[in-house]
Amino acid sequence: MAVFKLVPPFAATRVRTRAMRLAGFNMGHGSLFWDWPSLGGSGELGLLKIGEHSGFNVRCHFDLEDEIRIGNHVSVGHEVMFITHGHDTTDPQRRAGRITRAPIVIEDGAWLGARSIILPGVRIGAGAVIGSSVVVAEDVPEHTLVMGTQKISLARWR
Repeated sequence: MAVFKLVPPFAATRVRTRAMRLAGFNMGHGSLFWDWPSLGGSGELGLLKIGEHSGFNVRCHFDLEDEIRIGNHVSVGHEVMFITHGHDTTDPQRRAGRITRAPIVIEDGAWLGARSIILPGVRIGAGAVIGSSVVVAEDVPEHTLVMGTQKISLARWR
C-alpha cells in the first residue's frame, strides 16, 4: 500500500479508497479520502469505523490506540487529527504518567474544520460544526458551532 502514498492528493481518489478498503479500512459506501492518512498508536485498522458518504481532505491523522467511530455524511477538513490517547497528569513528579485511552465518536453530518484536533473521549454531536484549528477537549452537543472557545447553537438555522 506504500505505493499509493506516492499518488498525489486529489488524484485517483476512487482507486485509493478501494486500496484502503483492501488494506483493512472499514468504510461505508461513498466515503472517500483525497489523500492517504497517517496512522499512529497501534495502527490497528479495526479500531477505525467510517460510515457512508463521508469525505476526508488531505493529511488527516488517526491515532488508533482506541476506537474512532465516524458517522455518515461527515466532512473532515485537511490536517484534522483524531487523538485517542494521552497521559495521566496527576503525579506532580511525572506529569506525562501512564498512558490513558478513550474512544472518539463523530456523529452523522458533522463538519470538522481544517487543522482541528479531536482529543480522547470526545463525542461530537450530529450536525455540529467545528471551526478551523479548534482543539476539542469536551463533548459537543448536536447542531452546535464551535469557534475558538465559543459554542453557538445551530438549532435556529435548522
